Amino acid sequence: MKMKKVGMVAGISFLAGAIFFALSFGFLQKSDNNETVLNTPVVRAESEAPAEAGEAAEPALQDAPLKITGLNFAPLVKKVKPAVVKVMSESIRERRFGSLMERFFDMPESNRRERVPGVGSGFLISKDGYIITNNHVVSKAIDVKIKTLDDREYKAKIIGTDPKTDLALLKIKANDLPHIELGDSNKVEVGDWVLAIGNPLGQDLTVTAGIISAKGRQLGLAQYEDFLQTDAAINMGNSGGPLIDMEGKVVGINSAILAPSGGNVGIGFAIPSAMAQKVISDLKTKGRVVRGFLGINIDTMSDSDAEELDYPGGGVLVTRVDKNSPAEQAGLKRYDIIVKVNGNRVKKGEELATRIAEVNPGDEVTLEIYRKSKKMTVTVTVGEAPETEIFRPQEENERTFDLGMVLVDNSPELAKEYELKTSRGILVRRVERDGIAAQNNIRRGDVILEVNRKEVDSVSDFREIISGKKPGSLIMLWINRDGDEGIVRFRLPE
Repeated sequence: MKMKKVGMVAGISFLAGAIFFALSFGFLQKSDNNETVLNTPVVRAESEAPAEAGEAAEPALQDAPLKITGLNFAPLVKKVKPAVVKVMSESIRERRFGSLMERFFDMPESNRRERVPGVGSGFLISKDGYIITNNHVVSKAIDVKIKTLDDREYKAKIIGTDPKTDLALLKIKANDLPHIELGDSNKVEVGDWVLAIGNPLGQDLTVTAGIISAKGRQLGLAQYEDFLQTDAAINMGNSGGPLIDMEGKVVGINSAILAPSGGNVGIGFAIPSAMAQKVISDLKTKGRVVRGFLGINIDTMSDSDAEELDYPGGGVLVTRVDKNSPAEQAGLKRYDIIVKVNGNRVKKGEELATRIAEVNPGDEVTLEIYRKSKKMTVTVTVGEAPETEIFRPQEENERTFDLGMVLVDNSPELAKEYELKTSRGILVRRVERDGIAAQNNIRRGDVILEVNRKEVDSVSDFREIISGKKPGSLIMLWINRDGDEGIVRFRLPE
């Protein structure tokens, strides 16, 4: 009997000790309703500090946040890197030479043509040798070669280029090549991880990592823009290389940077793959890009426009409707304000132009508009943009100059489109903000007839005169603006 009591006491003591031990070390705790529950440890990120004594702990993110200890991109890089190539081009540049005596006596200077090498990036999108790169990498090239990761070299054919998006399609004769699939940039979100691959500053294939910093950027570098912004390092030579998502698909084509010094400062831009899909498909099958067309002139709504038109703002103002255009046939009118295309919000003129350009001619789009403060819906059958041009390898009709303006050869068709008073000279198609042209009151729609008292009939005439001048030289333009003619003077930047 004594032994039984001793055993019972020992058992109770052991159980009590176990309960005390558990309470002391926190394996059990009281809930708010005084029930005893199991205390599940919370996994914190490495930078998260424990709660101070007496301070309530923050609720766990998504109940159980993961502890991030690092990222390993190596398997992804091994998968996609063999499809990235170096694009080597050669172009011809004319340089003018002449002695001081020749210049003093106004004697003609001699010209010398020289071959200029260039290097960019690109990537294979098919096993039979189709390659995507930037238009500016090959636009002036007379010869293009491709070098692969394993040092094989091929002569490339330019299938087509599209200056309006800065894209180009090349082809090499080979089979069973490694290639990368184009992904859907519409699904990319700000904060997503991406890799930029290319040949920066003459170096062989290099990989940098970063995130998507912003979407829908416009820079004024091309006619149609919807750039992805990234902080993945992009430098000269990266142009045309792929921006890869974490599934190993291309979501962008690296194209430009913003940098005071000309080097990477973490602000790089890539053409979204969704825009590239249609361009590349058209170049491959038609040799040209066919774009949608409404037949309207537009402008982004300003606050003063919104106030005057009794509208809260945030849309695209129709400033002109062309006769017999798809827009006129659908009933659009001047001063209509377009706010949505197929249910998607548009706030800027560039955004609307890009959306319509991506629509196939013959397809219908639904526009939500405001007319005199009344909301309406208009359905338009999209036409084909009349300025669509067939690719010509040696054509250099349109060019952006350091003067901050885009020029194009004038023609009767353009004179009609822009309601010009003359079809001679060269048309100022776009003026970049804060450029030399804008500072000197040159406007979109101006027609340049003479440069330094010499008539100009083409962009090449203009380029020839300007390229022969030294920095700081005085330039005098004779301009036609809405039928009135006058002189604009400025000096070339030092």
